[in-house]
Amino acid sequence: MSNFHNNLIIRKFNKPSDLEYAAYLTKKEGWHSETFLEFKSFYDHDSEGCFLCEVGGMPAGMCIATAYQQSGFIGQLIVDTQFRNQGIGRVLMQRAIEYLQQQKIEAIFLDGVQKAIPFYLDLGFRSICRSLRFFGQIDPVENHEIQNIELDDLQRIIEVDREQFGDDRSFFLKKRIENYSNLVFIWKKNKKILAYLFARIGVGGWVTVGPWVNLIENSDKITMLAHLQAKIGNQPFSIGVLENRSQIIQQLVMNGMNPRPDPPTRMILGNGINPGDNDYCLAIGSPAKG
Repeated sequence: MSNFHNNLIIRKFNKPSDLEYAAYLTKKEGWHSETFLEFKSFYDHDSEGCFLCEVGGMPAGMCIATAYQQSGFIGQLIVDTQFRNQGIGRVLMQRAIEYLQQQKIEAIFLDGVQKAIPFYLDLGFRSICRSLRFFGQIDPVENHEIQNIELDDLQRIIEVDREQFGDDRSFFLKKRIENYSNLVFIWKKNKKILAYLFARIGVGGWVTVGPWVNLIENSDKITMLAHLQAKIGNQPFSIGVLENRSQIIQQLVMNGMNPRPDPPTRMILGNGINPGDNDYCLAIGSPAKG
């Protein structure tokens, strides 16, 4: 064991092959939503928060720490199969936590799969709520008032998003517009934003929805999602929703979306408000970004 740990190093991503390895690991793990392009966004946002473990010069695992202004997220924690059960995950997590705390982040969040909850509890995290996952299709209904987001819309979206999400994730919103311009939508009336929705393409054409913010004060929340379905055609999609959003959860199920069994749990280390945990933020952006 001591020889193993003597050969173990944690370093930052510093070359294109690190991004390729990250995409390889998530594909191997069956995480269809994550791609090279998504890891490039993490790297471009903050390369200092992208950690890779090597054992004897071989890549063995990774973890991503995302620092906003008040809050931080940890995600993409994967240890390659042949290196598991040797403490690498703990070392990666400790490095990610240490990094975020150095950035003066007082509240660190993650979405933990159920089998890893004891591990995160042992690191000091505590549970907040379930972070539900749904997959399927709904009836497509195109709405001509809903348009693709343009870069001219970005500043106003950022202002609204800061207020509703509770932190500044503008870098990732801009990246979504740049990378998936045909999958980002805004609904406006008289120049006022009613809703916006971002989606992205993963492995094999897998569509993931989020973030999704809806400011309309009525019971029908599904209009933006139906418009997205019309645009992507006969393609199912996945979406993550915090369990406190009971109204949209009910509408998702009633419209044919299937809940994934045994969803992850949103957890916190430190003290702070769970970003996006309000009635206007309907879908998370991703487990590693909130």
